[in-house]
Amino acid sequence: MIFGTGGWFLGRSTADPATPAPTQSTPAQTGPAAVLPPYEQNQVTINQPKFAGPLAPVAQGWLPHLSGCQRNGEKDGPVLNKGEKARVRCEMDAMSVIFVEYATIADRDKARVKTLGQNVDARTLTPGAGGAAVERATPSGRSNGNYVEYAYQASGKTVAGIWWDDSATPVAAYLLAYWKEGTGEKWEPMRDVWARYA
Repeated sequence: MIFGTGGWFLGRSTADPATPAPTQSTPAQTGPAAVLPPYEQNQVTINQPKFAGPLAPVAQGWLPHLSGCQRNGEKDGPVLNKGEKARVRCEMDAMSVIFVEYATIADRDKARVKTLGQNVDARTLTPGAGGAAVERATPSGRSNGNYVEYAYQASGKTVAGIWWDDSATPVAAYLLAYWKEGTGEKWEPMRDVWARYA
């Protein structure tokens, strides 16, 4: 300890005068990407091309945090369901995030009706699920539409989901996780992720 402390003082006394460290207030670029760390900037660069057109505003807050995004039409990409024009499936830790552009707003609304039925099931499958669909703005204010918490059974496991859509465009997105393995049988983790990035 004595040698370490003495060495530190000796080094300080013989070192060149310190140059001030660059401040973060002088980045070369401006805007949201300027404040993102390198990993998140890279994820935006990788993910952004998958979200062309109407999907872009809904996906914006998620781009730095998603991985493994695949768009329909790509090798091993997701398959379109009836009434869909584009579908992008991504991973986020133990959750999947799916963004869908529908052919029409009516097609999107039909898809939401299915989640409304699963919202009723959620109250038994996933205690603490929210009530019926609520029309509200996303926390970012980028879109306003319907928010639904729902759940269903798949391969013997319970899947919890959060659906939200943009009332102005035929676009919706949903967050999915296994109730036990992905959320620890709590809604709070999914709600927190949605609140941060939607």
